Amino acid sequence: MGDSLEPRADTSIDSSIRAFFRLVTLAESISFELWRTHGLTLGQVRLLQRIRSQAMVAGDLAKELGIRAASLTRMMERLESNGLVDRTLDREDRRRILVQITDQGRDTLGGIDFWRRGPVVAALEAMSQEERIQFTQTLECFMRQVRDQDEEM
Repeated sequence: MGDSLEPRADTSIDSSIRAFFRLVTLAESISFELWRTHGLTLGQVRLLQRIRSQAMVAGDLAKELGIRAASLTRMMERLESNGLVDRTLDREDRRRILVQITDQGRDTLGGIDFWRRGPVVAALEAMSQEERIQFTQTLECFMRQVRDQDEEM
């Protein structure tokens, strides 16, 4: 009589949720260190890294970063007030705003290297190239799924 006809809970989803929150906790510690040392969020650093080599149209930048235009505007206001980015009207199309990193922004970005010597990079280096590719693809797939679900709600 050990066989039960009751439906079984999907423990793989519970395990995935627990793993996700462990990853979030790890990211929060990195984010806290970044804020403590540089007064920047991970999102702001991603923005600076993306425009490091060339200016971008604000709308294109928001799409690439996977954030809403209003969120990008708030992020840019803070970065601009700290002298890290400049926003200008596009000379070819004055309806568009170009975002470019300043020299101070480049200097700030160049000083953010604490994660290069931290446990995240060490763990990634310990993985095989195939494992890193699979890890990256899985995270990208998960983030796409979350964004798609968020847009549907």
